[in-house]
Amino acid sequence: MTTSGSWPDQPDLRGWLALLAERGDLRRLPGPVSGDQEVAAVLASCDGASAVFFDDVEGAAFPLIGNTVALRHHFALALGCPDHDVVRRLGEAMATPAPLVEVPLRDAPVAAVEENGGDLLSDLPLPVQHEHDGGRYITSALVCARDPRTGLTNLSINRLQVSGPRELRALLLPGRLRQIFDAHEAQGEDLPVALVIGVDPILTLASQAPAEADSDDLGIASALHPRPLEVVRLPGHPTPVPARAELVLLGHLRAGRRAQEGPFGEYPRTYGPGGPAPVLELTRRFRRAQPIVQTILSGGREHFWVGGLPREARLMTALARAGVNAVGVRLTEAGSCRMHAVVSLRNAQPGVAFHAAMALFAALAPLKQVVLVDDDVDVFDDEQVGWAVATRFQADTDLLVVPRTRGGGLDPSAGPGGVTAKLAIDATVGAAARGEYAEMRSAVSDPQRLQSLLDQLVPALDA
Repeated sequence: MTTSGSWPDQPDLRGWLALLAERGDLRRLPGPVSGDQEVAAVLASCDGASAVFFDDVEGAAFPLIGNTVALRHHFALALGCPDHDVVRRLGEAMATPAPLVEVPLRDAPVAAVEENGGDLLSDLPLPVQHEHDGGRYITSALVCARDPRTGLTNLSINRLQVSGPRELRALLLPGRLRQIFDAHEAQGEDLPVALVIGVDPILTLASQAPAEADSDDLGIASALHPRPLEVVRLPGHPTPVPARAELVLLGHLRAGRRAQEGPFGEYPRTYGPGGPAPVLELTRRFRRAQPIVQTILSGGREHFWVGGLPREARLMTALARAGVNAVGVRLTEAGSCRMHAVVSLRNAQPGVAFHAAMALFAALAPLKQVVLVDDDVDVFDDEQVGWAVATRFQADTDLLVVPRTRGGGLDPSAGPGGVTAKLAIDATVGAAARGEYAEMRSAVSDPQRLQSLLDQLVPALDA
């Protein structure tokens, strides 16, 4: 556990929670609380403000933590870097994964208790999050699977509906895990998977790295951690798993088996439809003696940022490949950190903004709106971005609409097959015209004098 406001040598969920507690960013609810929407309602009320630790979820044997990343700044805190460096650090880790350190089974905290067969789910605090959800869901598990083409480990977060004491139904959208499962199923083989629950934010972030076939997501996490990531090989599973996780469920995605899954509230803050989904049968459970179970509020800011920051890194890479000098990229919370972006460009020449927009649309299918600004505009300041649109944009010349193109499958406004329209707003003026469009300011020659004046301000009643 950390006591000095910094990470321990080997970060884990417990060290992270201790750091949040030191900062005043963790709240505790002694309980009892119902897992049927009450947990989610509390998390939604604290969304963007604090993590919440639930001591007593009714019917569960273990405590629950949610909103573990309550502020976007928490990612910078976890990585030990300034806020504006997070996406760069993530991009570097994706380009150069680091080696892992394998520890013996006896030294892995997650392997303290082994449970075979029987009921592996009923004692866990697994909430029903939304009014019309199909049931209880695991929303934070890192699904750990071996890619048969490369032997490397893929991590992903998939919505997992509880359908029995040892059975889950898994939504597998197009992506690397789906490709891995399809390859096994084509051979009539089940896919072994490990569900890793209760990890630090760096591991969660690494699980959302772009699904490149030649990348090892555990290696990306290792590159982001202060020291090489400790992993362990659990009996019966082909890939290593994080040794300091709270809980691991082992099982198989069954070839040829489908069952009804969903609906479930998704990132657009609307319901993703239900349908037939692969069945996951659990066989074994490893855990700490008293594990802390983790949940992610679907449609909350943690959900947005965990998925959004790796996509921002992907967009920066796409812009660099397109020859665009981008200073910053932000996927906005209004667009669930998937569908709307703001990009700042340095010395944008005529045509560059729309060229950049086309590169972004090609790199991220769900992205449907991009605002492009100059580098004197802070992409994280909504008022500045709105000001740039108000003063530097003309709809008859600076608007690009791309009709009938590929969009996101969960966008409720999209047509059949996810077909959508996309919009780019060019609110750049370029360096040459910057003076004409500059924001007015009160120039103070002596900043210390100004601060001295501000320090003298007192409430009016005491003047």
